Amino acid sequence: MGSTTFPLSIIADVTVTTATPQVAAPTFNIALVVGNSNVIPTVGSNARIRRYLQATYSTQMLNDGFSADDPEYICAQIYFSQQPPPPELIIGAQDPTALETVAVGNAAGTGYVVGDLLTVVQAGASGGVLRITTIGTGGSVTGVATQVGQQGTGYSNSTGLATTTTGAGTGATIDITAIGESPLQAFQACRMANADWYPGMVITATDSDHVAISQWVQSQLGTLYFGTTSSAAVLNAQPNSALKTIFAANSSRTWMQYATTQGNLLPNQAYFVVAVMGQAMASNTQLANSAYTEKFSGGVPLVGVFTEPLTQAQVINIEGTSTATGPNGNLYLNYANSFNVLEQGTMMAPNTFFDQILNLDVIASNIQFSIMNLLTSVPKVPQTDAGQQLLIQAVESALAISANTGFLAPGIWNGQNIIGKIVPGQTLPTGYAVVSPSYRTMSAADIQARKAPPIYVALIEAGAVHFVTVAVFVQV
Repeated sequence: MGSTTFPLSIIADVTVTTATPQVAAPTFNIALVVGNSNVIPTVGSNARIRRYLQATYSTQMLNDGFSADDPEYICAQIYFSQQPPPPELIIGAQDPTALETVAVGNAAGTGYVVGDLLTVVQAGASGGVLRITTIGTGGSVTGVATQVGQQGTGYSNSTGLATTTTGAGTGATIDITAIGESPLQAFQACRMANADWYPGMVITATDSDHVAISQWVQSQLGTLYFGTTSSAAVLNAQPNSALKTIFAANSSRTWMQYATTQGNLLPNQAYFVVAVMGQAMASNTQLANSAYTEKFSGGVPLVGVFTEPLTQAQVINIEGTSTATGPNGNLYLNYANSFNVLEQGTMMAPNTFFDQILNLDVIASNIQFSIMNLLTSVPKVPQTDAGQQLLIQAVESALAISANTGFLAPGIWNGQNIIGKIVPGQTLPTGYAVVSPSYRTMSAADIQARKAPPIYVALIEAGAVHFVTVAVFVQV
């Protein structure tokens, strides 16, 4: 008779668990172009933005309803014409029929409270939502405000329009005195709709819009604004020019380019910065030794745009005499009839360059994702010095990427004393160091709240050469 066979799991019980896949950080190589050609809807499903790939953008955009002479299509052509081409572009919509300026109509209604949302009802229009900001006696409406991303579409100037509400109030009417999203509102709405793009421009933006958008974008980590101006005030260095205003605000997240259509001979110069964004996004591969400076356009020529014929005095008016004193406008100039040079690669803040902001944003993002990947891939990180070392290693793995690209470099730390563990004069062989105090220094309240000790990072940038002085000594 055969013997009974028992499963091996009685002795050796094996469970196979597939590790949680690591979540990739944002790529920082997709740009946004916002236009008002009224092709992309701003209300409903699949609204506000469209994504286009380099290989198929032309067919896709034409199928979506753009024509070859629409500004958005022209911008896409310039963007994808850079060599090498960037991988992807997002086109966003600025709605010319959205609610812009509104007021309470001849009926204030009753029963409303501050914060109630009103939907403005008009034949052929939809999606326009207002928030009640102030109320009067009996809950009558005395003040309303538009909501970015909820300004609706299809509206026209009118008075006494009916409303519906999320609350118990009834009877209020609305007067529409102006329609059309501002460039700032459209830019903000595109950010709300999609988190993947990094730099963005708005086709319809004027100098006052550049100022407004630069003020907003300064507080937006992971977002840059690119603007083109041909203003005479900029050319002549007038005190109230957009460049001087934005520079005075220390706007490290705004790139401003001076470019003109040169008597309408070169109309696409109005979209100059889309070429810069295309080249910059194509260059940002984050591969080994891929770090670049935007002066000289990363070592490749810009395609589809042209140099600006200016005097040396006009160049100084736009760029300034130093990046410390500004106003730090960027130019595309020809040198010696041989070299077309994008300069100076500056943002609108003292001594601040595009590659610095880009790579520091990349580092911040990589650190966040590296820590989150750790926290979500282990049962727990213990509140011990050994557990803290796991967090430090997660930060170091993010920094190693930037050292590999060439943004960071070995050197001598000349910054401040960091908790006595990184001191001036100390060598950082990898270009970075990560330190943290011990759990012994933590308060009981912080430990009870399950906080980790703070982590401190010291970085040494590799920098980039923008100017060279050569002394030649000759013996005869």
